[in-house]
Amino acid sequence: MDYKKKINWNNYILSLCPLFLILYISNETYAIDYRAFYLAGKSVINDLNPYLNHIAIDTDFYGPINSELFKFSGWKYPPLASYLFVPFAKLPYELSKNLFNLVSLLSCSILTFFIIQKRIFLINPTSLIIFGISFPLLATISRGQIEILIVSMALVSLYFFNKGKIFISAFIIAFLGFLKIFPLALTISFLRSNQVKKFIIYIFISLLGLLIINFIFCPIEWNQSFIERILIPWDEMPLGELKELPNNLGVIKDSMMVMTSDSRNLFHSHYFVFGFANPLLSDNLLLSGIIGSIGAFICLLKYSNYSSVLCFLTIMNWINIINPISWIMGLIWYVPLFIYSFDKVKSSGKVILILPLILPPFLNASGYLAAIISLCILKIFKKESLIKYAKV
Repeated sequence: MDYKKKINWNNYILSLCPLFLILYISNETYAIDYRAFYLAGKSVINDLNPYLNHIAIDTDFYGPINSELFKFSGWKYPPLASYLFVPFAKLPYELSKNLFNLVSLLSCSILTFFIIQKRIFLINPTSLIIFGISFPLLATISRGQIEILIVSMALVSLYFFNKGKIFISAFIIAFLGFLKIFPLALTISFLRSNQVKKFIIYIFISLLGLLIINFIFCPIEWNQSFIERILIPWDEMPLGELKELPNNLGVIKDSMMVMTSDSRNLFHSHYFVFGFANPLLSDNLLLSGIIGSIGAFICLLKYSNYSSVLCFLTIMNWINIINPISWIMGLIWYVPLFIYSFDKVKSSGKVILILPLILPPFLNASGYLAAIISLCILKIFKKESLIKYAKV
């Protein structure tokens, strides 16, 4: 990378065009996954258990699709994380969901600006446009998922690790693992580093600290409900007290619209969200964990001597294999490798690189293709990239 050459920011203006489509989708969808986050914060405000469905108390606690008339709400993160959504839950729902999606978009936008400004690696504006119209991003916005924030934080962790800020890096990974256990797999990226012992110790200390804080600030009842909730298979969820939904609530028949008491009638889903990243192992957590870990270790052995960044980005893709129930939104984990590699691959290789982001989600193949690409990425790199970026 030419560090003396001035950055032409005009080249990146066009990459903002997909924002209009993204914001439109955010505004017209109900964001049913974010609804679970919102209701968790709302439960905390009202001194209620965030894991239980409180629709019998107030119709404003209705959670389309994810909770309906079930005993449990759609919230399945650790109790301490409920407090993160209290500020959002104080806002009207439509404003809150759009603000959350905006925060997600800003997080990856600021990170992109930082990478370009600091010249950490070259980012081609075309790759940003492709990402902006990709199915994983549109699905993440449609469902109001948290994946963009998690992936952005994971990249920040890598940055701090490479800068020698081991504790900050370890704490971020620990925090992400506390929210969703699967990001802990990123620890594999650092196993061949001289700082690995210190990193693992800091992760353990951070996790222990978060656990202690969780037990101090969260009632025992919440922790018990959390354990009970995550142990119940998604298709065996028990029903709650109500036998039927109150009037003017529920999915509108023969449509993808939902009626609620605190918003307009909005789309509960779009067709492009119906796809899985790991359908073949969706019923086998042990096998998916073994295969995903093996894939991650292969990436460690293949790329750790070539580039710490490339090693980290390839291992990211195996989180979708370790996680047996990852949806198309999980392909957000592939995006950093896609953007990083876009200018480094041959012209013919760009087609292969793009496929996981544009394949129809119903094919359920994108997650596996991303994993395969992570294993073979150097085969489609240009010769000059193999030399020029050997230590990037």
